[in-house]
Amino acid sequence: MTSVAIAAPPLDYARLRIPAAAFELLVCLVIVAAASLAFLAGWLTVNGAIVLTVLLLGSLIVLSWIHLGQGRHPVFLFLCTLMLFQGGRLLAYCLGSMSDPLSIGLMREFPFAVSRNVSATVLLCLALSALCVYIPCRWNFRSVPPPLNTAARRYLPYLYLVYAGSLPFLFYKNYLYFRYIQENGGYIAFFSDYANLVANVPLIVRLIALLPLPVLLLIFVFETRKKLLYAVVILYFAGSIVLMLSGTRMGPFSLVLTPWYVASTKSGKTPRVWRLALLATVLIVVANLIALARFGEDIEGRSAVDPVSFVATQGVSLGVSEVAIMHADAFRPHVFSYLLHELQIEFVQADVSNYFPGRQFGYDVSVFLNPALFSQGFATSGAYLGEAYLWGGIAGVVAISLLIGRGLRLLYECSSNIKLLAVVAFVLPQVLLLPRGFLLGWLSSLLRAFLVLMPMALGWCLYNFVIRHLQASPRPELTTS
Repeated sequence: MTSVAIAAPPLDYARLRIPAAAFELLVCLVIVAAASLAFLAGWLTVNGAIVLTVLLLGSLIVLSWIHLGQGRHPVFLFLCTLMLFQGGRLLAYCLGSMSDPLSIGLMREFPFAVSRNVSATVLLCLALSALCVYIPCRWNFRSVPPPLNTAARRYLPYLYLVYAGSLPFLFYKNYLYFRYIQENGGYIAFFSDYANLVANVPLIVRLIALLPLPVLLLIFVFETRKKLLYAVVILYFAGSIVLMLSGTRMGPFSLVLTPWYVASTKSGKTPRVWRLALLATVLIVVANLIALARFGEDIEGRSAVDPVSFVATQGVSLGVSEVAIMHADAFRPHVFSYLLHELQIEFVQADVSNYFPGRQFGYDVSVFLNPALFSQGFATSGAYLGEAYLWGGIAGVVAISLLIGRGLRLLYECSSNIKLLAVVAFVLPQVLLLPRGFLLGWLSSLLRAFLVLMPMALGWCLYNFVIRHLQASPRPELTTS
């Protein structure tokens, strides 16, 4: 009895390819590991580590543009906001605008320097976070087709009706806000006297004024006619201009990026770089003008056309992460309380009058740095990097960043469905603000959108019933004599 063994063909190792995503990950990890070892050995200075961190962040932004749809992926916008809010001061240092970007000047009259070990930890967390956000989006990336909106067009007449009816209430509410702010200390009234600011507006006006924003996003997702899209967006920002003049800017500017992403997703075409550059330039100029309009705000650089000063100013959120890393024991007992109250940020505005420890991470950092200034209404926002470090140190930063990356990938995959793209539009503004926002701010925003859309859904049923009844009613016949 004999047995015949089938010889397997030998592997041709010369033809085996390393996946591009794996190669990118390997190269980035080698760079981070080599830089860390060089820093521990004393061969790499803090300034050199800053330059390497900026180069890594910039490289990931470029790679996300090249490999992930030329800007049609949420991770591209997220990495850009991460560079701005957490790496802005580092970038300004590389451009020669700052001498010590890691010194903490947030809420302080005189900045103070941090130790070499803290500097290394901050830069390592920032680099690892950017890398861990990018990799889940890059791994096995598959481009999704543009969504079909044929079935959703039937909602447009109703949405335009609601938008036209609620927009005057938004104008009136913003006007009352602006008038109260002008009479009571300017922009700082948002944080020192918010209860009276809200009481200045009738309840019915506040409730109906909640409708234009979600309706605007729905129209932008469902509509394909550009002239109408331009009209609804211009009308919304025209109603918000008075608040921007008082100093509010983060909400409107994160909202600008969302329609840009939705439009590029629906078109399926590669966005033109010059348009993105023009949009960024306009936003920088307008943001600087708004900052100059704030009462008593001391910004770095007073020129409205100074992008380097703008980037350095926005990068102060890195100080929140630094404080969290330096004094983690002071904030770590409140990590669960932070998450609980972050679910309420779209429903309950926390100002200095109702502050208590553990309510908001950014407020706790502000009190820690300068309680006297905080009592006057000055405060900083949060930073997901700092919150992530409180949960588990560097391992916590890695784990939460991987979850954020997986979430961004999910948002991209959902963008191929027109109704799910509307959900993405509700969530994306808060997601893009994570580098200077809160870990669960996006969930609070989504809950608020759903609560606002519930009565709109009932209104749609009533509207649809009336329209069908009118269409089904017999028309009177004309008789001729």
